[in-house]
Amino acid sequence: MNKKKEHNFSFKTPHLFNDDRGLLYEALRFKTEKIPNDGQIYVYTVTPKSRRGDHYHKDKEEWFFCVYGELELIIKTKDNKKIKKKLHYKNPEIVYVAPGTVHTLINNKNKEAVVVAYASKEFEKDNPDTYQVEGI
Repeated sequence: MNKKKEHNFSFKTPHLFNDDRGLLYEALRFKTEKIPNDGQIYVYTVTPKSRRGDHYHKDKEEWFFCVYGELELIIKTKDNKKIKKKLHYKNPEIVYVAPGTVHTLINNKNKEAVVVAYASKEFEKDNPDTYQVEGI
């Protein structure tokens, strides 16, 4: 995931550990991946047949992954190309989104999806650093 200086987004498969008790994957390794540590971790859901996002951040970096359900991710690149990717909890991938990168998550399924995310800066009500765009 250290490609963040070269690209405005990246995907990484986390290291998986699986035994008869279940699955464990190392989601965000702050030191290894050089992730700034003064932000916040948060969890959100995407209800069936809905979308979240259609925005970008001027300063925040984000890392997120689907921990339950299935989602379609759309990223709009700096040259206005759309990158589409399926995110599924059974094949976890960590998504990195740089500042200025428009992104959205769409739940086309009939069950709720759950996302765990980390933002490099804490949310500030008076300065949310979230800029909506028309649907991408």
